[in-house]
Amino acid sequence: MNNKHIISSGEINLTELFKVIWNGKIKIALITLIIFLIISVYNKYKSKQPDSFKNSLVINPAKGKEFLSFLPVYSYLNENMPNKIQQIERLDILEKFIMEFSDYEELIYVLANNKNIEKKISQLSKNDRQQKLYNYAKLFNIEKQNERLPNYILKFNWKNNNKEIINILDQALKLTSINIKESIFSELESHYQRKKDLTINRDLSRVAYLTEQSLIAKELNIEDGGSGYINLGYTDSRVILNSTTSNVPYYLRGFRAINTEIELIKNRKYPQLMNIEKQINLLKKKDIKWVNYNIFLLDTKLMNKEKTTLSLLASIMLSLLIGVFYVLISNNFQPYKVTRKK
Repeated sequence: MNNKHIISSGEINLTELFKVIWNGKIKIALITLIIFLIISVYNKYKSKQPDSFKNSLVINPAKGKEFLSFLPVYSYLNENMPNKIQQIERLDILEKFIMEFSDYEELIYVLANNKNIEKKISQLSKNDRQQKLYNYAKLFNIEKQNERLPNYILKFNWKNNNKEIINILDQALKLTSINIKESIFSELESHYQRKKDLTINRDLSRVAYLTEQSLIAKELNIEDGGSGYINLGYTDSRVILNSTTSNVPYYLRGFRAINTEIELIKNRKYPQLMNIEKQINLLKKKDIKWVNYNIFLLDTKLMNKEKTTLSLLASIMLSLLIGVFYVLISNNFQPYKVTRKK
């Protein structure tokens, strides 16, 4: 049998196959156009998924000069203290900041007050709303940018416009900074109060001791002591008073001097403590940049642009294939084996 025709053995000539397709080109074009239009209309009116953005922001430690004002405060608080407290270090603050942000509390608070998100989860139960907020928060991930460098990089994907995510992130980072500030000053004030209590208690103990020594001096009728000899008339003995000798009883100074010292301690204003308290209050009002980042340097990339283009090409190819198959089937073609002409 001639190879230019379809034969019963199941073989078909390529020329005949192309001829059938070419003869049906108008049908193929019409079918391709119709199906492509149907797919296009469907894609246009179906619920459109928002664009997805891949975002990243570098967070660096603050500059050392930000914390120079704390040095006098910590220096005084560590003076004559058994347990020294660690001064503020910029790398330690960065670690605290990352840990604070990573607990998601600030982020969830901001997300819960976002109008778009609030609208999406308003119909959910309380537990489901909380779970949904945590799902949003878990999109944010912080990791070391480089083990040799002290900075971190915050990465996250977000299906919405760039302005909204900048606003959400800016609020969350600022809230984290506020909480870091409150934590640091709470700790600082705790150390200050401890220093103040120890100083006052030390003076109270001193007053109690001096009161006892004054009573003893009055009993012995020692009104005024001195640096020389003190006559203890009731024993006819003599004692040398030396202020540098720790073995000499303090009451030998005389109750007048001791009472004067007691009054001075009771009326003490503690100017150093007042000055440190003033410095702490001034530091609270200072605009301190606890970590270093620039929200306007947020790196944002559109993720699903290529996906949209591929979908358009796939629609065209699918429509074309359907048109070809229709023409072949309508001409009673079956999946025969293709051979070359001998």
